[in-house]
Amino acid sequence: MNKMKTIWKLSRMELMQLMRSTKIIILALFAIFINIQIITPLRALSITMEHKLSIFEPFAAIGNSGVVVLILPLFFITMMADFPREGESRYFYQIRCSKRTWVMGQIVYGVECSIMLTLFVFAASVLLSLDFISWSPDYSYAVTRYVALFPEWAGEYVVQLIPENLYNQIPLPVAVVHTVLLLILYFIMLAMLILVFSLVKKKIAGLFLDGIIILLGTITCAGRMAYMWVFPMAHTITWLHYAEYQSKPVLPLCDSYLYFSVINAAFIVLSIIISKRYNGI
Repeated sequence: MNKMKTIWKLSRMELMQLMRSTKIIILALFAIFINIQIITPLRALSITMEHKLSIFEPFAAIGNSGVVVLILPLFFITMMADFPREGESRYFYQIRCSKRTWVMGQIVYGVECSIMLTLFVFAASVLLSLDFISWSPDYSYAVTRYVALFPEWAGEYVVQLIPENLYNQIPLPVAVVHTVLLLILYFIMLAMLILVFSLVKKKIAGLFLDGIIILLGTITCAGRMAYMWVFPMAHTITWLHYAEYQSKPVLPLCDSYLYFSVINAAFIVLSIIISKRYNGI
């Protein structure tokens, strides 16, 4: 019980340090980015259709936009660039409570940051859209009828934000839940990769590998390549799991949860195993 309290306190301390640091500005920068990239086009769509959007649709658009799902992980690893923190305090806690306990505190902290960023994105999507959203939980008339009323604009950017693959195949609240959970799992994977490389004194390599994974995921998803499912980005975008009209999924969502669960569990176990070498130092 004392060990669990120590792990929790370590993660709380790290989270408070983050909240007091200048890196929190990254959240404001990302809010500006999604306002320009997502909210403004959706507002224009609402005005054109003379109908409000659902409360969940801006977040669904953020989580299913290839551009945002490229930039969002980059914001995350920028925010986590010094994870785990170096310095005298790190070695003090490792000596005081063992490195394994410290590593487990860092794992909990990485999970907390992943949840925090995802919830921040959801909250920002709602607050920035208050002037053109309704409290309906279903897909709006503006989104589902836009292409039917304006077929000549079928290729526009705003149409791609909430594609037919999404609203024809899966209820909006369900899509939002999957988007939240898969984003959190994606961020955890990126954080755990950094942690593993940091423990073997190769943090820069971990950050670089995170960047390569994000870049290759973007390229393969943009080209709809068969091996895009090797990379986490495809598993994070809900609509990629479905065809436009066929009910059978391209890849079952449960496979994506299994993909992240196996990788994240492997990284966590590897982190704990590596920490054994340093216990008592």
